[in-house]
This record gives sequence, structure tokens and C-alpha cells, in this order.
Amino acid sequence: MTEWLSEDEAPGAFTVDNEAELQSMSEGKATVKYTRHSLDAQDVRNHIVAGKQCLNLAMTWNGKISFVLSGNTTIKRIRPLEVLKNHADPTPKGSDEVFDSDWALMTGELNSLINGLIDALGGEVQDELAA
Repeated sequence: MTEWLSEDEAPGAFTVDNEAELQSMSEGKATVKYTRHSLDAQDVRNHIVAGKQCLNLAMTWNGKISFVLSGNTTIKRIRPLEVLKNHADPTPKGSDEVFDSDWALMTGELNSLINGLIDALGGEVQDELAA
């Protein structure tokens, strides 16, 4: 994530949103948090050059799902965006059918998001003991 910020370019179908947390790896653990704030490329690069690493980064997948990715690859605050909600079947149905439709649409997008993240992060870690 630090590399994406330093290059001012997210991989594949991802975009960087306006939230990030950078922390120094030194003993003091100096931290900079951007919340609902433009991530100015030069300002962020200055923090990276000073030795800070990205711990959390808000991103959007394919313009459809917003989330926060942490340094340990935890995905937090997953939220479908309006464009995804607008693709849902507009035909009025019972609440169970609406839930099933929304669930199927969201799980399909989440599957694509996870596969995209795996690719963006360099693939899956292979367990040496399983080999």
C-alpha cells in the first residue's frame, strides 16, 4: 500500500480514496492520519521518504465497493456504492427475494474484489509445509 501511495497509482480496478494512516517504523511510532482529506501525492511521498509505512488505506473496487485495507490485509468497513445498488433488479418483490438478489450481487462483487486484491498484493502465500 505504501508503494501505491508513493507512486500515486492504485493497481488494476482499484482507486485510492481520501483516508489513510501512515506510521513511522522507528521507536516513536509517529503517525499521520488522513480522514476525509485529499491525499496529496507530494505530501504523502514526504511522509514515506521520512520512513512512514501505510497501515490503513481506504479504497474503492471497480467503482462499486468501498472498503479500508489494513497492513495485515484485513478488509474493513465494506460498503456497496450506489452504482452497485442501482444494478439491482428494480422489479418490486418480497423482502426475501430482494435480500437474495442483493446478496447474490454483493457476493459476486466481493469475490471479484478479493481476487483483485490477491493479484494486486502479489498472489497467495504458499504454505511450505503443505508442499
